[in-house]
Amino acid sequence: MYTMSNIKNLSLKIVLAEKNTITSAQPTNYQKFPYVKLFYVTTGDVSLVMKETTEKLSKDQLILLNPNVEYYWDLTGDKAAEIIEVGIHGLEFSKIGDAESDFSYYRHNDGEKETATFLNLLLDEMSTRSQGYEEVSKRFVEIILIHLLRLEEFSIRNSLNKKNHKEIQTVKNYMKVNYHKNITLDDLVDLVHINKFYLIRIFKQEVGMSPIDYLIHIRIDEAQKMLRNTNIAIADIAHLVGFQSPSHFSKTFRELSNCTPSQYRRQGNQ
Repeated sequence: MYTMSNIKNLSLKIVLAEKNTITSAQPTNYQKFPYVKLFYVTTGDVSLVMKETTEKLSKDQLILLNPNVEYYWDLTGDKAAEIIEVGIHGLEFSKIGDAESDFSYYRHNDGEKETATFLNLLLDEMSTRSQGYEEVSKRFVEIILIHLLRLEEFSIRNSLNKKNHKEIQTVKNYMKVNYHKNITLDDLVDLVHINKFYLIRIFKQEVGMSPIDYLIHIRIDEAQKMLRNTNIAIADIAHLVGFQSPSHFSKTFRELSNCTPSQYRRQGNQ
């Protein structure tokens, strides 16, 4: 668990920081994200609709959502509402004394507007992107978290230490089963409903390579099995494992196996 004294050791990454407007035409389909969402209402009245509950929010109220909580916005006032939205990768929060509890959200009334001050500074840093902005932005988020931790109503843990991240595991399993198909990065994004560049980053962070590189390794592994255990023609193996052309297959195979498919087959038969 992280406290005010060691919160700087969190491996935080600011995924987004922006102002958004909530209108009566807002989509009402549920969405979710694999990182903490912080919302701060600057004007208007809105409801954050989650699967099991709804929270009505007004000016100067803040709500934190844990990763993968499904929600959508509903305008409850007559006029459009404005919110500050921040995405924070690398942490989760839980109830005090119960690290494994199913704690979906935390709500806070920022009556003295301390949080608003640092959120606006964060927005400025993320929009201007001056030298060192990422480190400065991280410090502003740390200050906001420390301010909230002083209330001693929740605790924080590092989500990056959790293995088999659900979205990554879903993508890996899909590729292991469907490697023979023409899989694109957009297909994988549609599968887990997260941002393309964010998927690439967290996949590399956990697996050590991009999703498409991982797919290529699966295809070459399967091709090696076929070369060792069957007499299927190399051109046919190329198509069976998902390559669009035998020449591309041979080139990729040589790069990863340090030999051609024919050489690999001969070595296996010796």
